[in-house]
Amino acid sequence: MKIYCFISLSVAFLFYACGGGNGLGPGEIKKREDRIREELPIDWNNYGGNDFQSAIESFAQTLEEADRLDGIDNIRNQIRSEAQNGIGWSQFRQQDLNQAENAFRIATSLDRNNTDAWVGRTGIALAQQRYGDAVQYAVTAIDRDPDYNSAVRLDPVGRNLGHDNLDIRHVRLALAEAYFQLGRYSAADRPDPNNASAQMQLIRGEFRFQDPGQLLQTMSQTAMDLQSGLNVGF
Repeated sequence: MKIYCFISLSVAFLFYACGGGNGLGPGEIKKREDRIREELPIDWNNYGGNDFQSAIESFAQTLEEADRLDGIDNIRNQIRSEAQNGIGWSQFRQQDLNQAENAFRIATSLDRNNTDAWVGRTGIALAQQRYGDAVQYAVTAIDRDPDYNSAVRLDPVGRNLGHDNLDIRHVRLALAEAYFQLGRYSAADRPDPNNASAQMQLIRGEFRFQDPGQLLQTMSQTAMDLQSGLNVGF
């Protein structure tokens, strides 16, 4: 009898571990995860129509569905992170910087590898003149994806999550500006590569530091060159 009870308990634990607590097996949970993932490209398409309030509502609905999803935590958190990321970019475009920063912060806490959300945090910190934070977030984004391009983002099965026209050059330019504002102009000032000139050389290989005025002028010209096709406030 004791052996039978032990086996029964073991089966019960396995049942709950497979989603049996609410009658859902792993196959059904996978279907629901896929269905919610299919909503994210639709949400981003709404964002692309420049109706950012509707995009926020769309992402928020996806977030609510993900919050109710049973299954593997890291998969659920990836979906929730992407929904928060979309809310963040929508609020950024509405110039609601505080709410956007909160959404991006949640997105990066749910998925530390969400490069797009780290880029969003970089832009917010730069706009709010929090230059130390901007450096931290930009460096994290570059470490996560040195070939970042927001326009061609894909989910794990190839569905389109692209938006705007940001790429790694914009991230490095934001990093260069943050370094500049912190007085870290070149390796001549600080014997390390963590300075504005080093970032400008990665964007414009021909650049050579002469003085802060020349550096600032080159940064401004680079910003104008990259502005074509860019809608967000970087």
